Amino acid sequence: MGYEGQDAMLYLLDRPIALFFVATAVLLAAHEVGFRLRVLAKDRDDKEWEKQVHETRNQIGLLLSLLLGFAMSMGVSRFDERKQLVIDEANAIGTAYLRAGMQAEPVRTTAPGLLRDYVDSRIAIFGNAAEENDRGNAAKRSKQIQDKLWSDVTAEAQQTPTPIVSIYASALNDMIDLDGRRVAARLNRIPWDIWMLLAMLSLMTSVVVGYGQRHRATLATFVPVLMVSIAISLIADLDSPVSGLIQVSQQSMQTLSADLHMPLPGTGETGAR
Repeated sequence: MGYEGQDAMLYLLDRPIALFFVATAVLLAAHEVGFRLRVLAKDRDDKEWEKQVHETRNQIGLLLSLLLGFAMSMGVSRFDERKQLVIDEANAIGTAYLRAGMQAEPVRTTAPGLLRDYVDSRIAIFGNAAEENDRGNAAKRSKQIQDKLWSDVTAEAQQTPTPIVSIYASALNDMIDLDGRRVAARLNRIPWDIWMLLAMLSLMTSVVVGYGQRHRATLATFVPVLMVSIAISLIADLDSPVSGLIQVSQQSMQTLSADLHMPLPGTGETGAR
């Protein structure tokens, strides 16, 4: 598949509703091709021939159902991983924020504000409603904050290498590592080979189902097509990290952001110490 074909495929995979309608139309067309090919068969009224067609249809349908189940498990596992990483990152940032309050100046003053900005930038990167340009700007800001935090803790560790500084550096290290893990999880999609095999088996199944029909039957035509289209669209929805109907909730990060921006009682400062 060329780059243009991959771009078109990726566009559909990131838009499961559009994928559903396209898959339904293509599979219905394949079914019609199979139905019309039956007219050309010489032995179409032979019961043994018809039995062989039905056995072939069942074999291909079984293989398709197994592949759909395999792809579904891949999509669910990737979705669960992204969801868990949101919680892990929120916990890591919260821990770094609390430990920043134990440090000496100037880290104790500058780090909390940077971490609040960091949470907001992470929400902008992985938020469902963010535009692509906003994601890119937020990613740059996120990297700048990481570099600044790590530069500050490195300077502090060189001046006062205490256990308190060490546990803060460890918390920052975990936080930065989770950035890489979330980016990797976002890029970890179901392989192209699986989608191509799904498309081929779906088309073959629709053609053989149409080929095995003696007469047009609305129920027998639409139900298999809709089942396959719904399954493929659901898998694509689970696999898409930034669009679609099923999205990874950023609630943990949003709650953390609200907590860190909340004024402390009796002070003008924000966030919990």
